[in-house]
Amino acid sequence: MRLPTAPFREDAVRTHIRAFCRRIGMRVRQDGLGNLMADWRPRGPAPTLILEAHMDHPGFIMEADSRRNRTTAVFYGRVEDEYFPGSPVRVFAEDGERRGRVAGRPKAISERGRRVALALDGPVRRGDIGMWDVPAFRQRNGMIEARACDDLAGCATLLAFLDAMADRPQRRNVGALFTVAEEAGLNGALYVCRRRRLPAQATIVSIETSREWPHARRGEGVAIRVGDIARVFDPPVTAFMLQAARAVAARDPAFRWQRKLMDGGTCESSVYQAFGYATGAVCVPLANYHNRDFARRRIAAERVALGDLTSMVKLFVAMAESWPTGGRFRRPGRPVYEEKRGPLGERFLVRKDGRTLSE
Repeated sequence: MRLPTAPFREDAVRTHIRAFCRRIGMRVRQDGLGNLMADWRPRGPAPTLILEAHMDHPGFIMEADSRRNRTTAVFYGRVEDEYFPGSPVRVFAEDGERRGRVAGRPKAISERGRRVALALDGPVRRGDIGMWDVPAFRQRNGMIEARACDDLAGCATLLAFLDAMADRPQRRNVGALFTVAEEAGLNGALYVCRRRRLPAQATIVSIETSREWPHARRGEGVAIRVGDIARVFDPPVTAFMLQAARAVAARDPAFRWQRKLMDGGTCESSVYQAFGYATGAVCVPLANYHNRDFARRRIAAERVALGDLTSMVKLFVAMAESWPTGGRFRRPGRPVYEEKRGPLGERFLVRKDGRTLSE
C-alpha cells in the first residue's frame, strides 16, 4: 500500500504482486493492457471462482518535462475541481521524490482526464507519476490510514487470501485478477471482457473499498455488496456469499460482516455482469473516499478498519472451501412448496426442504 500508482502507471504495484504470487507457487500472466491473472493451474480446467481488485488509484501523469520546476499533468479519477487548488502533490521521479502543489483549478481535456499545473521543488520528466501528498501508510488504533486504500487495500487483502490458500486443496478452483486503469473508466475490466480473457463459466467477485455511509460504517465488518450505483449483482452469488459469512460467524466471534448496497460508485462487477458473467462484490467501508475529506473539503489520507480487512480474508477462505463442485457456480432450482393447515384454519405454504426465502 506504500507503493506509488496511478491509472495506466501501475508498474510498481504490478511488480510486487507478480513476485508475491510466484513466491507462493502461482502462475502469473500479463495481458496487453497490463492486467495480471494468477492461478495454480498450469494445465487443466480454468478456475471458476475469480476474485478481482484494481491496482490503480486516482493520480497524476506528468505531461511534459518540467521547466523551472513547473509542469502540467493529466489527472485521472473522480475528485471535484474544488479540491485541487493549493493541494499538496508528491511526484515519483526516477532519481527521487518531488513535492509541490497544484497551481489553480483543473481543465477537462478528455472524457476522463483533466490537465492541472504543478509547482514543484525539483525537476520531473514526462511520464512520471504523482499522487496526493498525504501519509503513504500508517496503522493505529485498529485503523489503517493510507494514500491509496482504494484499491491497494483490496489488492493487499486478495494477496493475504491467496497466501492463506497456498497449501489448501481448494486453491485449484480459485483465480485472482488484478486490473489496471479502473479510475479512468474501468478500462482493465473492459479489456479482459472484450478480449474474452476470462472463462465463460467463471463467477467473478470484485473487491473494493467503498465510500462509508451512516448505514455502513468502518469497523462493522466486511460488506457483502448487493450492488453499486449502476447495478444489482446476481442474487444467487450474493446468497452464496451470505451463507459463507453466516458459517464463519457461527464459529468465529471476531468475524464481522454486513450486507449493504454500497452505491457510492461503480465497481468492476458491473462490467463483468454486462458481459454475461455471474457476479458478486465485496468491500469494506472507506473514509475520505478518493482522498476527499468531505467535512473539511480538503485532500486527506483514506481510512479503513483493519478488522474489516481481516474479516474479508476469512470470508474469502470460507467461500473457497464451500465453492460448488462441478466446475461452475450452480444457480438454485425452482423451490417446491406444499400447503399445510394450522389448527385454526390457517393455510401455510411451506418449502419442502425446510428452508426459507431468507436462507
